[in-house]
Amino acid sequence: MQEKNWCTYGSLFRINILSAKVNEESNTADVSNENQHCLETMIDRWTSQHDSKAWKKIKQEIHSTFSSASCLNKLFLDQSKDKHFHTSAKYPGLKLSIARRAFKNLVKRDDVWSEVEAAVLHLLHSLDMKSVGVEGLRVYLLLNEFLHAVQKNKRRQNTKLADAVAAAVLSLSAESLQVIGDWWSSLSPSTMAKYVGVWKQALSVNLSFEPVPRDSVRNLLLVLQYMYNTNSRIAEPHRIPESHFCLLLDQDFLYEDLELWRLQSQHLTVPAQPLILCNFSIVMDMQSKKMVFDKNAEYTKLEQMNFNMWNLLWGIIPDPQDLLFILDLRRDSVLEDTFDQLAAAHHSVYKRQLMVCFDKNLELDNINTKDLFHEVFHEMMSAESGMFMYNDSETLAWFPSNATQGHEKYFLLGVLCGLALYNQCIIHLPFPLALFKKLLDVKPSLEDMKEFSPTVGKSLQDILEDKDDDGEDQYLYFSISWDGTDVDLDPDNPEQTVTSQNKREFVNAYVNHAFNTSVEGVFREFKRGFFQVCDRELVKLFRPEELQGVLVGKDFHDWEKLKQSTCYEGQYHENHPTIRMFWEVFEELTEDQKKTFLWFVTGFERVPILGMEHIKISVRVKHVHNLSYDEYYPETHTCYSVLELPLYSSKEIMQTKLKEALSNNRRMYK
Repeated sequence: MQEKNWCTYGSLFRINILSAKVNEESNTADVSNENQHCLETMIDRWTSQHDSKAWKKIKQEIHSTFSSASCLNKLFLDQSKDKHFHTSAKYPGLKLSIARRAFKNLVKRDDVWSEVEAAVLHLLHSLDMKSVGVEGLRVYLLLNEFLHAVQKNKRRQNTKLADAVAAAVLSLSAESLQVIGDWWSSLSPSTMAKYVGVWKQALSVNLSFEPVPRDSVRNLLLVLQYMYNTNSRIAEPHRIPESHFCLLLDQDFLYEDLELWRLQSQHLTVPAQPLILCNFSIVMDMQSKKMVFDKNAEYTKLEQMNFNMWNLLWGIIPDPQDLLFILDLRRDSVLEDTFDQLAAAHHSVYKRQLMVCFDKNLELDNINTKDLFHEVFHEMMSAESGMFMYNDSETLAWFPSNATQGHEKYFLLGVLCGLALYNQCIIHLPFPLALFKKLLDVKPSLEDMKEFSPTVGKSLQDILEDKDDDGEDQYLYFSISWDGTDVDLDPDNPEQTVTSQNKREFVNAYVNHAFNTSVEGVFREFKRGFFQVCDRELVKLFRPEELQGVLVGKDFHDWEKLKQSTCYEGQYHENHPTIRMFWEVFEELTEDQKKTFLWFVTGFERVPILGMEHIKISVRVKHVHNLSYDEYYPETHTCYSVLELPLYSSKEIMQTKLKEALSNNRRMYK
């Protein structure tokens, strides 16, 4: 058989005949090169100019090749050193680089691509999902490559093939899905990310249709979810970032999904099930999650108010107390008053619009609300409150093992945290990530101990890494001291020593006692209070680090960025003498004073997790009587992040007035 003859046929069995003959006289590398050359020649002939008679024959060849799983598999076997003979549940035996080049050439011509698509669709409909062997699963990796080539090289996006592949994947057994997952996770991170991109692209196209094809979208989401679950089991250095799974979701679509979820959660009849909420949060980025959470809080507040406004229909003027959740507080006893009024309030009012009144002064904007959370959490988190234990450096707090305060205080702490999240306030809550893991039912780990107590965490890590496997440590027992209390981690065997066989059990028991067992009662109350305010399902959209970021914000030190993003109103502008003088004064402030300035203007000491671009500081002239600017202090409107700056006559006067405003209670200067 001469090469010019067998290269003109589409049947893959002829390629195999060549392989056998060449193998008698050459090594497997030669076979692989010959087969690759034949494949390239065949595709070149398909995609070149041809008459109707040749095209009829090409179509037959395309269908005989791409409508057969065995033919398709044999096209792209890794025949170097007979690797394909080692195909297993851990190794697919494919040379994907050949497939990549072949598919790139196949999609150049629309007529060829259409025939290939039709053949593959026929293949998918004919597959017997119940009797697919390991070799038969190769086709699913190949189709990922094919879909990528189509998406990358075709201008007109068609999801018909992606929808069909997704449906076929979801028809496979759990064992087959496990094999495909293992194969996918054995690829390079860049290839893994590319395959995720295939399904994200198909999903984005489907979501752009009107109406949205809901069944197809759900199938694509399920495929992405399976890939996400597989990725989460991979060792971290080889894992692709979770952000790779996020889509840019349309705001209107998310709001429609939220409305469906709200109807469903109220056990009302829904026209359709929500697509994303709350089952596929993996495709939502941080901004989408927060937008949905905040919009739901807005809807709930309006719902609470509208319910009470029905009284107007009966001529009854509702009391503001029936429309709003009003906290009437004294500044000199803000924590005590807050606890008392939260305890006295019925839990149903927590979800109303919160209004805070200090010393009978009710502000219509949210400045008092920001002040409430700032003052309450700073006072509560101090050692004087007696509510918490602290790490050695006193930088992080945790729940005490032996609480001296009643459990109701921790319930109310949870309510306050829930109210802060519900009302979009950033709070001072210096807790480790373990707190937010526990709120989301994620188990704390040794990494959390390293964060809270680096010394203890390192000691536990050293125990795990100890290479002495000969026996026990005669000086280390299953007994520890935590929060000033001696604890037997194994009460049934208090004299048990730590050995190479049980050292992981010891470390796990230590971490479990610190973050779970020792605080079970107080944390249960905290969690109960938190979810009295916030909807559990929507909170679970967030990952632990995201929930922490939304609630406590992030540190900010980029003061040059603050300067560049500041806006000016009225007669002020970037080059105005007073503004130039202001930034000179600002640059001379200490780091702590600059942080205080941030709080002074925005009401927050830390910036939102989504970044400083979500807070725009504006500066305008403070209007004063008799134009005696030097007598006045700077004033702020934290609700809008506005600084009112007098037209000071000198840098020295501005510096004095600004520092005094920052070092004292700013409300004196309003």
